Amino acid sequence: MIYGALEDLGRYRGMFRSLDVLIDWLAEHDPATLPVGSNPIEGENVFANVMEATTRAAADAHFETHHRYMDLQIDLEGREAFKVATGAQTLVEPFNEADDFELVDAAGSIDGDLAEGKFAIFMVNEPHMPTLVYGEDGPSSVKKICFKLILDEYYQG
Repeated sequence: MIYGALEDLGRYRGMFRSLDVLIDWLAEHDPATLPVGSNPIEGENVFANVMEATTRAAADAHFETHHRYMDLQIDLEGREAFKVATGAQTLVEPFNEADDFELVDAAGSIDGDLAEGKFAIFMVNEPHMPTLVYGEDGPSSVKKICFKLILDEYYQG
């Protein structure tokens, strides 16, 4: 996981081609103007899934993993917490190649949040549980973006 203030994202230039594309795009575009749904930035290499959701309790969720795409997540409205798995994992739902998605449970976790202009990059094969209730807020609305960043080995272009 890479975690920090969105304004500092440029520090990570050079790590992945898809991340560099997003850094350049963010320098020229306001992500808050994107409509709900899938928005291409560079074809299937980099795109933004804009969604409106309600935060949930961790007890009502599982950790998700991806094999081809990293997730860079930000909140546009509202705030959420997240977890990143640590320790042993148990498969809940097998990997679905078409959706680049599987679900696991884990023995432990590290906690974070996307409040106040923060971002988190969840790496490939790193189990993460986003869209969780923030602090004592209880379930609440959040408008967020999950930028999908393809790994260099799958990069087309």
